Amino acid sequence: MAKQFSTWMKRSALAGAAGMIMFPAAVSAEEQHDLTIMTTTDIHSYLMPYDYMNDEAVDDYGFVKTASLIEQVRAEKENTILFDNGDIFEGSMLGEMEILIEPVEEGDTMSVIKAMNDLDYSAAAIGNHEYNFGLDYLDNVIESADFPILSANVYKAGTDREEHYHEPYTIIEHEVDGKPIDIGVIGFVPPQIMQWDNLHLEGNIEVRDIVESAQRYVPDLAEQSDVVVALAHTGVNTSDRETEHAAVSLAESVDGIDALVMGHAHQTFPGNSGYDEVEGVDDEAGTIHGIPAVMAGSWGSHLGTIDLSLTESDGEWSIQSSASEVIGVEGVESNDRIVDLIIDVHEKTVDYINEVVGSFSEGMNSFFSLVMDNEVTQLVNDAQLWYTEDYLEGTEYEEKPLLSAAAPFRAGYRGGFTEVDAGEVTIGDLADIYVYSNTLQVVDIDGAELEQWLERSAENFEQIDPAATEDQDLHASFSAFNFDVIEGVDYYLDVTQPVGERVTDLMYEGEPVTEDMEFLVVTNNYRAGGGGDHLEDVALVEELVDANVQNRQVIAEYLQAHGTYHPHATFNWALLPQDMAGDVLFTSSPDGVDHLERLGIDQVSFTGSYTDDGDGAYFAYNFDVDGTESDIYADHPGQTEGDEMPATATAYPYLIILGLTAAAAGAVLLTVRRRATV
Repeated sequence: MAKQFSTWMKRSALAGAAGMIMFPAAVSAEEQHDLTIMTTTDIHSYLMPYDYMNDEAVDDYGFVKTASLIEQVRAEKENTILFDNGDIFEGSMLGEMEILIEPVEEGDTMSVIKAMNDLDYSAAAIGNHEYNFGLDYLDNVIESADFPILSANVYKAGTDREEHYHEPYTIIEHEVDGKPIDIGVIGFVPPQIMQWDNLHLEGNIEVRDIVESAQRYVPDLAEQSDVVVALAHTGVNTSDRETEHAAVSLAESVDGIDALVMGHAHQTFPGNSGYDEVEGVDDEAGTIHGIPAVMAGSWGSHLGTIDLSLTESDGEWSIQSSASEVIGVEGVESNDRIVDLIIDVHEKTVDYINEVVGSFSEGMNSFFSLVMDNEVTQLVNDAQLWYTEDYLEGTEYEEKPLLSAAAPFRAGYRGGFTEVDAGEVTIGDLADIYVYSNTLQVVDIDGAELEQWLERSAENFEQIDPAATEDQDLHASFSAFNFDVIEGVDYYLDVTQPVGERVTDLMYEGEPVTEDMEFLVVTNNYRAGGGGDHLEDVALVEELVDANVQNRQVIAEYLQAHGTYHPHATFNWALLPQDMAGDVLFTSSPDGVDHLERLGIDQVSFTGSYTDDGDGAYFAYNFDVDGTESDIYADHPGQTEGDEMPATATAYPYLIILGLTAAAAGAVLLTVRRRATV
């Protein structure tokens, strides 16, 4: 009963305006105790303040800088505790070095976990990307951590969701001003992991909805704890992805949470005007439905803090007020102790990204990849088709029509675009072109599923009113990595139509695609497993499921096996030409202005205006131009200059670096040599 009363008192205190409330004189006269909850999230092994894609130092992210903020807060405040909210090790090239290129030996510890162990984290949640390399790998990482890594909504398959796969929650015996306090900590992960990493997880685990699991476990945890912290790897829903971004529902529907740590969205909170219209979110107070909340960006860009003002009476704790804050790392010096822990891996990574794998006759970029066919997605599709055609030769699949899907991963997020100069192409350049550590997969679909796939991609656009004379925004809130371009078919997207009715004139080899046509589509494991909601329960080419061939590795082989690559696009898709009464606008890089003039692009025009921060420029899409009839690359109709760089022994070290055995590397070289002669 005492715990129940304490929980009621805590929730009552948090319901005050701006998260601050003063109790009557008898309560306020009690001694105040302050506890600062420090949080990080979505580190993704971005440990050093370094952009491996552009091979240069940066100032606005890097966990070694966040570590300095952690030490600073500890020096300034008497009572602190430190948590992380998931997506810890997958992401940067440094992380990839330790996972795929030169994997840490069994019993050793990844650099990011070494750093977190050193900084004395008390607990962490499991993020969705923790599952990218399979459960065995994740289990080993968890074993190497000196702190519990939690998830309360992941269960062992076949146990009717009764037996947790991971530790669901923990109770930390802590002290505030010398007084004991029990802090309950519980973790949650988006249930979409069963789509995103289906190939690793199906048959091994099952996942329950975040809110449903929280309602099941948080009240009991609150009974056993003085303060409950939810490490929820989820964000604030601003679209139709409620189960993925469930923080608002979690705060509204679950009794017993005293502090909510968010993540996954790579956003910051408080101080996020994008959440101003979301019911229950008080950006100024830093609360969600009265509960103090925080989200600390990504890549070590910020440290999040929640300050709780507490009172204690006869061993029972009550929260009197709260304050949330995110602190950026710009201008912060790196923590030398953490740098020393990881510098060797950083230097190896820098050497690795400078390995040369091919050459481009001209530079390429993704400035306009979300509005027209683009040379970056074209390269990915060219390489995927080349590899898969050979792989399937002589199999039952070789006569089926083969298509390829690729998305422009870097198309404006963090102001970043893919940009690779003419000349030598390095592994770092390939990481700029293909950001993620995906593996190549092939799905077996029909014409109806193909159209569904393209319709999902077409959600990239707002519905445009052709009769409107005022300016309209072309782009909806949509992740670039979900905007798949499918090579091998021709099609238009009609943005004047509602979602689900935009694909038109879908053709294969000059004939309309019908629902019963069958296709193979080369893609990646994320999409093949249902990630992005483009596909549902499609058949896979099983031979590739366990091959573990990275999409980026395929691009490297393609460049190794061919001569100088000429950036180009086939313009097999475009926005449907039509009359527009007003301008339809979008933003892109200011460097896109020169790119338009250099290539003579007609589909897009510069408006002459820039965004207020100067990091973007406003462009208009010209709907009176048929984007499928472009001759931008007329000077370079071919893809390569013959076989100036056939795969010889020069490819061998690269394949070894990628983790292949000598025998396997030799087998790949034989395959590559045969391809080069076709």
